[in-house]
Amino acid sequence: MSELKPAHSLGDIKTLGIKGTTASVNIAVRPVSALVQLFAKKSNEKQLMKKVGFATQSGSADIKGDFTALPVAPNQWILSSQSKSGPKFGDELSDQVQGIGYVSEQSDSRVCFRITGLDARTLLSRGCRLDLHPSVTGAGFCAQTQMAGCGVLLHQVTDEPVYDLYVYSGFARFFWNWLSQCAKQFNK
Repeated sequence: MSELKPAHSLGDIKTLGIKGTTASVNIAVRPVSALVQLFAKKSNEKQLMKKVGFATQSGSADIKGDFTALPVAPNQWILSSQSKSGPKFGDELSDQVQGIGYVSEQSDSRVCFRITGLDARTLLSRGCRLDLHPSVTGAGFCAQTQMAGCGVLLHQVTDEPVYDLYVYSGFARFFWNWLSQCAKQFNK
């Protein structure tokens, strides 16, 4: 019997970064060590946020030392960590929120695309239904939307702008192709 090896949904693509000689948009797949969905039991939202150590409100992420909390629905967040493994992070959170919430390990469920460059906002506005104008959004902005027919969790990491787009793994290749094609007009 052959041994199963973990595979990335974009693993056969040799160059994941899109850069041209005058690149005004850069696209890369950002590895995420751990991704968990955190749920607060009814009326325990504030207690859960305090216990885990983050504070978010609708439309705004909270970046902590070893994780980022991204609100996805009332009493629900995606927590992304670069410093911990998925199962370990999920187990630690589960112990912390016992009785007031619960955790679902999601590390393999989404791919994170990082979009940077002078025209990053313009590129995203071509396929995004959200108003990404700097007068409306800024660092920390977070929302779910549709882009190219895919559900996307969009997080504006910095004002420069730098965006992280979380897409379900099953749609990652299609979304990558769409982003790549759209980016060509900016990168000559």
